[in-house]
Amino acid sequence: MITGEGSLDTQTLHGKAPAGVASRARARGLPVVAVCGRLSLDPASLHAVGIHRAYALTELEPDIPRCLAHAGPLLERVRRA
Repeated sequence: MITGEGSLDTQTLHGKAPAGVASRARARGLPVVAVCGRLSLDPASLHAVGIHRAYALTELEPDIPRCLAHAGPLLERVRRA
């Protein structure tokens, strides 16, 4: 299962959409991958809500305006990783 959010952060742990997607996927035995703009959660926190791996576009392009302007090509780079 793939989910996404602008920022995976402490609010994610308290019910943002990716946590809900992960909860439903876990009930079906499906792994969850998240794509986000920014990531401020450690792997243990991600796993606690059921997200197996997260990819932050700002890891590929740290300049936020450029990241937003080139989100499509950045997602393609994530897809190939």
